[in-house]
Amino acid sequence: MLTTEQAAYKLAFQIADALIRSGAGSANTTKSLLSIFRKTDLRDVTVSVGLGQVTISHQDAPDKAPSTRVFESQPGTLDIQLRTDTGEVLEDFVLGRISAEEGIQRMDEILAESRHIGHRLTVTGFGMFGVGFALILGGSWPTAITAAIVSAIVYGVYALVQRIKAPEVFSLAAGGLTAVLGATAAGVLFDITQTAVCIVAALAAWLAGIAAYGAVHDVITGWYVSASGRIFEAITSTAGLVAGVTIGIHAMRPLVGDSVDYIETLQMDDSRWALTVLGAAVVSAGFALASGGRGWKLASLGLFGGLVQLGVLAITATGISSFGAILIASIVAGILSVTLTRALNLASNATLMVVLLPLFPGMLVYQGVLGVIFGLEDAGENVLEAAITAFCLCMGGMLGQYVASEILWAGRRRQFARHHPGQKFRREMADEENFSDIMVPIFSKPFTS
Repeated sequence: MLTTEQAAYKLAFQIADALIRSGAGSANTTKSLLSIFRKTDLRDVTVSVGLGQVTISHQDAPDKAPSTRVFESQPGTLDIQLRTDTGEVLEDFVLGRISAEEGIQRMDEILAESRHIGHRLTVTGFGMFGVGFALILGGSWPTAITAAIVSAIVYGVYALVQRIKAPEVFSLAAGGLTAVLGATAAGVLFDITQTAVCIVAALAAWLAGIAAYGAVHDVITGWYVSASGRIFEAITSTAGLVAGVTIGIHAMRPLVGDSVDYIETLQMDDSRWALTVLGAAVVSAGFALASGGRGWKLASLGLFGGLVQLGVLAITATGISSFGAILIASIVAGILSVTLTRALNLASNATLMVVLLPLFPGMLVYQGVLGVIFGLEDAGENVLEAAITAFCLCMGGMLGQYVASEILWAGRRRQFARHHPGQKFRREMADEENFSDIMVPIFSKPFTS
């Protein structure tokens, strides 16, 4: 039989493991863990979340030495099912529906099930990435189909190299090399002329867009250690991909000569709205599928992503710059992500990550670094444009979340005043806590119980 403190620590570390592995940010993870200790009435608890490391300190009395425990987990990308299941357990515990022991048992089952990866659906999701990004970049249908096949093969090569426990940068380099070889073979055998589009679309899932978004998010919210880790992750990922692509280009050039155009400055195609919006919807749906989304949730996220892309195109058509259009669309997306949290049963940050992915700045980072290697003009401008795009995406999304959350908190405050006259309302109160990002995000520090 576990004591109250032991049960709280065990459940907290299980929740931390699940959230970190499912791609949750430092702020959300910290807030979630502190809600556990508030529910168990453990005071003077401090939680520190870095990139993959959680430190929890608890001091029973002012004259006693604090007890500090450290837990490490492997940071992962978005896992919709794991995030949703973990959120339900946390919410049930914080709202008093289950005990800590029941929460521990449920988390054991959730974590065990999450380690069984369904590669078939993941491969399908990556194939959808290839189709969607090819359409966004103005690729033809033959190019889009080729990109889907090459993207699926790239995932297979990546998973194979990861299986032998090689460093991830080598897996990414192998993926970049595979993309060049696959696109070159398609160009020779099937006369696919948009080789550069095919390569970028096939590698789009691995580009630094998500990591760049997460880094800017952590910088804005003040989590500088996590931000530094994400920035280095983005740099390492891009370096691995570019290394593989560079080796592939140098290997293929003697065989195909200059007839194949491997490097082009690619931009979103705003001349054919229908296909660009369709591409964005397919990308968001593919990301949701590869991240564990199923059924109506997958379809809803795909539709949401397509509508965000449509909004960017419509705003750009009014004469506003692409950066302004992305900022405005991100603000609206942030508001909707919080408003629809209960309907989607998904944290607002996770929703934003899915629906904003088609606007990824990772392609610009990739083009800039590759352009520097091959001596292309405007290579530095691509990197700067990527940084501005990532900032607009994150700033807009967070502003939308903040506005929506403040409106919801104001409603909660009025509701609390009616039900508990004379009592002071606090956002951190256990009976007002909801996980769903946790229903309403809190944009404040420090996080202490």
